[in-house]
Amino acid sequence: MPTLALAGGTSPGLGRAIVSTLLSSSNHHQWDVVILSRNSRAPLWLRAIDQDGARTHIRPVDYLSVESLTTALKGIHTVISVTSAMDGMKAQIQINLVKAAVQAACKRFAPSRWGFGPRGWEDVKNAKESIEGIREICMKHKDKIECANFNQGYFMNYIGLGMYPAPSEVDEETSLYRLKVGGGYMAGEDQASEGLLRQGDLKDGSGAFLIGLKNTIAELPTKDDGSWPRITMTTIGDTARFVVASLELPKWKEEMTMVGETLTMGELLAHAEAVTGSKLQVDLVKIAELQKRLDELAEDDFLPRIWTEFKIANTWDLEDVGVLRPVVNQLCPAVKPIGVREYMEKFWRGA
Repeated sequence: MPTLALAGGTSPGLGRAIVSTLLSSSNHHQWDVVILSRNSRAPLWLRAIDQDGARTHIRPVDYLSVESLTTALKGIHTVISVTSAMDGMKAQIQINLVKAAVQAACKRFAPSRWGFGPRGWEDVKNAKESIEGIREICMKHKDKIECANFNQGYFMNYIGLGMYPAPSEVDEETSLYRLKVGGGYMAGEDQASEGLLRQGDLKDGSGAFLIGLKNTIAELPTKDDGSWPRITMTTIGDTARFVVASLELPKWKEEMTMVGETLTMGELLAHAEAVTGSKLQVDLVKIAELQKRLDELAEDDFLPRIWTEFKIANTWDLEDVGVLRPVVNQLCPAVKPIGVREYMEKFWRGA
């Protein structure tokens, strides 16, 4: 039985989605999951879907120690990283994981490089800094380990934030019950967001990005000629389904890009207005205004800088930046991702 090591796999977003998808998969291979984490305690969602730890095992690691990682990766076939690091250590963590995976004789590795297409990781400053040195070390060891980059564009779930009331605190027993009923997700915003935090930059404070359905507002980037740029969006759940299906492929491509739906910002707005039945208040922003905003932000103002850089990249309307190619879609045609309109209708009705 092959084993997947998921670095950062206790995270409530992509980590949870990949683990829950893998445990419910009907593929002929039944993969076990080793979760690498700084903390050995299983989160509630994991206890809800694998109460006895029959198929998941948490191995505490020091991500800054290659020795610690090598020990944890013994016997692992594939290593996928969904780690995030707000302290500037993200690239170093991925480099350490590659070194450890090679020493532990793992067969495949995918770094934590979720989001932009391959050009975006070179052309967007914040993105480039977070992957510095990773490709070089993967190329250095290409005869020992197969490396691939999974990219999904923007998480569609950001447009689902703020539709539901902020989740209220409940006791652990109640939370565990709700998570069991929902297959690892609580009904409401948890299902809509699939673990994303309310971190988007819309001025209503909803935590959404680009479109705020509840308060019918939007801030959308446009090209300098006033036309709408395109954007690729994929839900966290569909990203996980593509990744799990990819485990069965005999060979990975270097760029494993996937697409939920690619549409224009104008189409995104039209869907929102049709689903809500309301005319949205829209702020249109061009690259000059966004660049001015970025210049005025402090270097350590992390999230506002990221959102602004994302919108600047959107105005470029370039393939392999914010517009992705359906590589994994073609390799794994059994996965049928949800589109933006369908996503909005599903969760707007629920809210």
